[in-house]
Amino acid sequence: MIHTPTLLLISLAINLMSGLIMLFIHSLKPGRGNFLYWSLSAFLFSLSILLLSLGVLGGHPALGIRVGGLVSLMSILLLLAGFCALYERAWHPRAVGGGVAVLLLLYLGLSSLAPVRIVLALMESMLYLWCACLIVSLGRQQKRVLHAVALIYLLHFTILLSQGGLLLLGVEERMGDGGWLDLIFFMHMVLTIGSVLLLPLVAYVETEEALLALSERDPLTGVLNRRGLFRHGEGTTPGQTRCVVVLDIDHFKRVNDQFGHGCGDEVIRYVAGVLVAEVRKDDLVGRIGGEEFAIIMGGVSGQMARDICDRIRRQIETGSRQGACLPCEGVTVSMGVVCASAEADLALMLTKADAAMYRVKEAGRNGVHLAFEPALPRLVESSEG
Repeated sequence: MIHTPTLLLISLAINLMSGLIMLFIHSLKPGRGNFLYWSLSAFLFSLSILLLSLGVLGGHPALGIRVGGLVSLMSILLLLAGFCALYERAWHPRAVGGGVAVLLLLYLGLSSLAPVRIVLALMESMLYLWCACLIVSLGRQQKRVLHAVALIYLLHFTILLSQGGLLLLGVEERMGDGGWLDLIFFMHMVLTIGSVLLLPLVAYVETEEALLALSERDPLTGVLNRRGLFRHGEGTTPGQTRCVVVLDIDHFKRVNDQFGHGCGDEVIRYVAGVLVAEVRKDDLVGRIGGEEFAIIMGGVSGQMARDICDRIRRQIETGSRQGACLPCEGVTVSMGVVCASAEADLALMLTKADAAMYRVKEAGRNGVHLAFEPALPRLVESSEG
C-alpha cells in the first residue's frame, strides 16, 4: 500500500533541499543561469505540492489541483529554461513570454471544458517529452548521465500520458478503486525526485566536456592544439593508412617585423581558416607551434595526401594575393608529408614530417615534400614530390 502523504513529504523535502543547493551553486557561479532556473523549478514544484495538500486538507481538492497544476506546469517550463541556459541556446524573451502566455491560456481554457486532472496530465506529458528531446538534440556528447535524464523524462511522458488515458477512459469510476492512478502518481513522484537529484550531475558532465574542449583548442584559431591533436590523432582505425602533414608559414618573422604582431595573428587565423575549409570532414587540423600547423589524414595514400596539400598551398597563396589577408599579400607555406600505417608512432611521424617540411625550406619554400622514411614502421610506399 502506497502511503501518499509520506511520499509527498519526501518529495517536498528533497525538492526544497535541491533548490537551496542549486541556488547556492548559482551564487558561486552565476554565469549561464541554469542552476538559477533549476532552483526556481524545484521551489515551484514544492509549492505545487503544498497547494495540492492544502486544497485536500481545506476541503477544496479541485481548486488545489487546478492552482497546484498551474504551478507545476511553470516548474517544468523553468526546467526547460535551465537546459537552454546550460547548452547556451539563444532564446528571445518576447517569444518565450508569448509561449508561456499561450500555454497558460490553453491550460485555463481546457481545464474549464474538461477535468483538470486530464488536462494537467496530458500537458505535463508533452512538456516532459520536450525536455527529453531537448537534451538529446542539444547535448554536446551523449554521456550516460544524459541518457539517464532523457530516459527519466521519457518515462515521465509515458506515465503521465497513461494517467491521462486512464482518466479519459473513466477507469477510476468504473473500478471504484484508484489503485492504478495511485501507482502512477507514486512513479511520477519517484521520477521527479530522481530527475532533480541528477540535474547537478548533468551540469557537471557538460561543464567537464566544455573545459576539456577548451583545453584542447588553440584560442587564437579555434583549431586543435598539440594536446588535442595527439589525443584525437591516436584514434585512427587500426590497419588504416595515416598521413601526417607539418606546415610552416614562410617568412613569418618578416610579417611580424613589417606589419606588427596583430597582422601576424591575422595571417595565422587566415591560414587556419583555409586549412579547416580545405581538408576533409574527418581530417584533424592543429596548431603545434607559433606559425606551425599539423594535419592528420586517415585512409589516404601518399599521393592523395600530397595532392590535398598542394591544393591547400595554392589556395593560401591565391587567396592572400586576392586580398583575403590584407595588408599581407603573397602568403605562402612550406609543407612536409609522411605516411605510414595507423600503428606508427604519431610523435615520430610528426618529427619526420617536420624534417620533410624543412626540405622545402631549403629548396626555396612554397612547396610540398612527400618523404619516404624506411626507418618508420610500416611506412607506405610513395614517390617523392
